[in-house]
Amino acid sequence: MVNRSRLSLGVVAAVLIISAAPASAKLGDVVASFAAPAPKPTTLTWAEGNLYCFCETSPFNIWKINAATGSVLGSFRFARAAGDTAGLAYDGRYFWVGNRAENVIYSFAWGGGVVSSFKASWNVGRGLACSNFHIWGTEEGGEWNFKLYQMRRDGQVLRSYSLYYEMFDPVWDGRYIWVPDYDDIIESYRVIRIDPVNGSVVTTFQAPGDQARGMAYDGTYLWLSTMADNGWLWKIDTGDVGVEPASLGRVKALFR
Repeated sequence: MVNRSRLSLGVVAAVLIISAAPASAKLGDVVASFAAPAPKPTTLTWAEGNLYCFCETSPFNIWKINAATGSVLGSFRFARAAGDTAGLAYDGRYFWVGNRAENVIYSFAWGGGVVSSFKASWNVGRGLACSNFHIWGTEEGGEWNFKLYQMRRDGQVLRSYSLYYEMFDPVWDGRYIWVPDYDDIIESYRVIRIDPVNGSVVTTFQAPGDQARGMAYDGTYLWLSTMADNGWLWKIDTGDVGVEPASLGRVKALFR
């Protein structure tokens, strides 16, 4: 694991090269890490070969990042959410973001052109993920009452699960939901894997940094943002968990 003091992008690139995953990588092993483009990286998504990160720091930009080097490729401020941004996801064509002040979820093209929006029936506040034809969201909730929602893209809620964990920004890997959480009992930040069929937690591992928030999946590795030490982004091995696309039958049963 690299030193978590803020590094120059040149040093970061070198760190990424020497941080190759070990042959016997385990779930939760850090493959690479680099400083976030700004403090408070609260949500992540993966789109067309690049990592995207919203940082809750003025001017409240969404940053496009070269995942191989950590260098910034571009950024813009989505004015419809700005400092109230809660969640960032990509559906293969458009980005999705929540506005926690208005409880509105928007889809938009890179650069800010709004495609659609809907008023959520639940408390938008933590994070979003896209899976096939649906959106998943985590509710801010109250003490011991946090929820994971599955919705159609018009906002109709299909199902929800209550979990006794403080959940943040989720991601869909093709079969499961992964989400950073804070376990009040053990007072620790973790990443949990949730079975979307019944909402059960099937896998957990310790987050590599403190104040875990955002999550993305690039098709092979998980990505996690943490807010400690001015913000870090972590590339994480899934080990022998065996992240696999769901079978066609399972997809039909789960998402019809």
